[in-house]
Amino acid sequence: MALRYGYFDSDIIGVDEEGMPIFDRAETSDLFALFFSMLVSDGVMARPSTCFRIRASGSGLKLERDPGFGMVKGHFCYDNEVGELLIDRAPQAHSRIDRVIMRCNYLDRIVEILIKKGAEAVRPVPPELIRPSAGDYFELCLAEIRLTPGQKVITQSSITDTRADSSVCGYITQLIDRLDTSVFFAQLNSFYEDFVNKSNVSYEEFRKMSLDAYNSITEQLNNYFVLISSQGNQKYEEFKTEIITYINNLKSKGDTDLAELLQGFLDFREQGEGDFLQWFERIQATLAAAENGKLLEHIEYLLTVMYDVGTAGDVDQIIGGTYVDDSEDGFFETGTEQDVDEIISGTFVEDEPEETTQERIQAIVDRSFGEVQENDGNGTD
Repeated sequence: MALRYGYFDSDIIGVDEEGMPIFDRAETSDLFALFFSMLVSDGVMARPSTCFRIRASGSGLKLERDPGFGMVKGHFCYDNEVGELLIDRAPQAHSRIDRVIMRCNYLDRIVEILIKKGAEAVRPVPPELIRPSAGDYFELCLAEIRLTPGQKVITQSSITDTRADSSVCGYITQLIDRLDTSVFFAQLNSFYEDFVNKSNVSYEEFRKMSLDAYNSITEQLNNYFVLISSQGNQKYEEFKTEIITYINNLKSKGDTDLAELLQGFLDFREQGEGDFLQWFERIQATLAAAENGKLLEHIEYLLTVMYDVGTAGDVDQIIGGTYVDDSEDGFFETGTEQDVDEIISGTFVEDEPEETTQERIQAIVDRSFGEVQENDGNGTD
């Protein structure tokens, strides 16, 4: 190819069949694109940080694209409004990784942003980018979207922003300041993966340590409860044995005491019954002596004599222990209540030297019994 150069003014060297001017040194747009591609790098603007950022819309499988400006091989695209992207339905059996690409479409002569669908797999990988030295398309990747089987809604955690990775996109820089940010992105991504791996390892170690501690504590508690249960059962058996022994001893002693008590009753019945019967016969003999009414006659005669000596009220009060002599009549005219108590108890002593009231009563009683004996005719009581 001959040396190309530009841009200079062109001279009109004629007109075509339609009357349009014909210029010398005419060039196509690819020279202009080549010019920009050599001055600035491919990618998106670093400022604002949201330039062509891809984010979840929160509604189904839709994505939103922020406004921005991008360059692809000297060709650019620009949008000052939020755009919308729709992902094809989620995979059914395995996960899938799709890409949001910014593509220079030489066939249609446009720069477009669209979804490039990946393939389902156990270990899915994003679809390849078309980046030939010459061809119909050249693609940059703005973001990767990971989809799980049956997923209904895209979340922000499903989106990986790749704008900073110069190996697939990068930020637009000047020629003198052109930076290969792929190394930085790779380092950052490696650090992130290493951090995640270490975190996972740390979590697993922590989980294992926690599980070991839990198992150890559980084992110790189980052993402790087994020991306590064993000791409790042992104490229970010892206590039960002592109780049973005590009850048996108590029963044995009770049986022995009952046997001794019964034997005592038997001995009493056999040994004391004769003595009791002898005593009872004597009582019967004594009572039999009164069967002819002699004892009753003695008592009635004595009461009659007492009623003759005192008044009927005096005798009743003397018998009831309530007598007090207030008059000068009767047998107890000179007595007091204390005198009566002493007479009844047999301890009365009269202060006067004359015959005591007790002696007088005794004489009356003796005389009464003598008269009863005379009337009886046989001299017995």
